[in-house]
Amino acid sequence: MSRSGRHRQTSEEGGGNLGEVFTLPLPIRTLVFASFGFLLIMYVFYPAFPTTEGKTLAGWTWYACNAKANFLHGRFVPIAFGVMIWLAWKETKNEILKPSYWGGVILFLGLIFYVVAVRTIQPRMALIGMPFVVIGFTYFLCGFGIARHVIFPAFFLWFSIPVPGLEAVLTGNLQTLITRSCYHVGLFVGMDLTSSGATISISGSSVEIAEGCSGIRSLMALTMIAAVYSHYTQKPLWKKAILFTSSLPLAIIGNFFRIFTILVLTQLGFGEFAKKTYHDWAGLLLFFPITLAGLYLFDYLLNRKTRKRKVKRSVARTRNLEKETMSK
Repeated sequence: MSRSGRHRQTSEEGGGNLGEVFTLPLPIRTLVFASFGFLLIMYVFYPAFPTTEGKTLAGWTWYACNAKANFLHGRFVPIAFGVMIWLAWKETKNEILKPSYWGGVILFLGLIFYVVAVRTIQPRMALIGMPFVVIGFTYFLCGFGIARHVIFPAFFLWFSIPVPGLEAVLTGNLQTLITRSCYHVGLFVGMDLTSSGATISISGSSVEIAEGCSGIRSLMALTMIAAVYSHYTQKPLWKKAILFTSSLPLAIIGNFFRIFTILVLTQLGFGEFAKKTYHDWAGLLLFFPITLAGLYLFDYLLNRKTRKRKVKRSVARTRNLEKETMSK
């Protein structure tokens, strides 16, 4: 289609594309950027929660996502959100703008969450409503064709919401599971172990599987990675769900091997090295390689038939090209 044809189609449909947002008439641009600036001030700069640490919603979230609560990963969520929004913009910048009043309904729902959060001094309510604000704002200005690309980045913001009680429930259960698993597997392979609570004794040395060793931090980080990986590599929703759900057993398996190798090194007489240097680096050296390889394996198994069909089509296409070349 020629440039003039595209312009005619654009005018008939009532708007340009996303890449031409800076060429819109000045009053419209002013309204758009003023609205965006207002939302930015509301969430980042306005001291809506003066009785909490941080005062603003962004400040409260930063302080609430701390290492003590095993939620430090929440501080990196806005960065990941920004990267995904940039990828969405690159993918949709040639989409035709089709503003819709339905977006205003979703935006209004998100703002209700914010108002309730301010009135009740519950910042989590504002964070729960933030995806609806992002999606509604985009839907209202650009239409669903563009807004659908920001649905996942918007709800990814929920990873920055500290959940009260979640740490206590998961940490205790994971700590018990890892302790028992390492103890029984160690006995099975012939190691001389004794277990008392969360402490395993071996060769006159004791290895305490503390709360930090339960794998809660690694689990949180892996679920974020699995969510991003499944979204950008899988198309059917059921495949995304399976790949995301696999992060829990993979995190348990990865953490088991990390703790079990500490016991093995202690058995071999390297107790101090195992409980200090190796313990600090085992996450990068063992946990993430195992779990990320597991994610790729799940991905491979889910798409094995699809890959085989693609390979067959590629081979057939290559043979056809060779035949055409030889015939010439």
